[in-house]
Amino acid sequence: MHPSPVRPALAAVFVVLGFMFATAFNTSNRALDARASRSSDLAGVVRDMEREREDLKSRLASLRASVSDARRKAAQEAGVRETFGRDLDEARAAAGLTLVIGPGVRVVLDDAGTVPEGAEPGDCVVHDSDIAAVVNALAAAGAEAVSVNGERVTATTPIRCAGTTIMVNSTRIGAPYEVLAIGEPDALEAALREDRVSGPLFGDFRAVYGLRTTIAHGGSIEVPAYAGSVAPAYARAAGGGS
Repeated sequence: MHPSPVRPALAAVFVVLGFMFATAFNTSNRALDARASRSSDLAGVVRDMEREREDLKSRLASLRASVSDARRKAAQEAGVRETFGRDLDEARAAAGLTLVIGPGVRVVLDDAGTVPEGAEPGDCVVHDSDIAAVVNALAAAGAEAVSVNGERVTATTPIRCAGTTIMVNSTRIGAPYEVLAIGEPDALEAALREDRVSGPLFGDFRAVYGLRTTIAHGGSIEVPAYAGSVAPAYARAAGGGS
């Protein structure tokens, strides 16, 4: 009996099919492995991104806290600077180191035009003591700033005679003498007229010796700043350096 020619052909077909099946199976496995690998890689990337996001959130919260703290400190420092600046301005104004403007009085003291009969020439001129009396009366009445012929009066201002002229802050001045003072105008004028020393300048001395003196109110009196040196030669703050 002769072998059937179909069997070898079928065997060959089965071999080919088996090879194709094995190849397809291996390809499928490799594809699955690749997808699994990619999925694993993507999962790792996602985890890394999540960790980075959490880290960024933490850093952002820290930065926000730092900014908030910086703003708080800046506000505190600004408040300190504002307070210090305001106190410094007030101290400078009180010390006479700044130009100031406000209501007050303008006082003019001038020598007599002629010497009245029976009067002494020395009685008919304005003396340093007269100017000092006016300044003292104004200060006692609460004047916040005073100047004499443009010279700001401070705590150490000397008013003294130098021959036929008067010295204020080491500056020679001459008649007429203009005294500007900032304060309550009525109170300042009342003090000048009622003071035991300055009062006669606007009363008896004016009538008897011909002194030309006036007091005028002003709503915007301008008193200049002190222009001299304020550095003490001997005094220093207690507990401070040399």
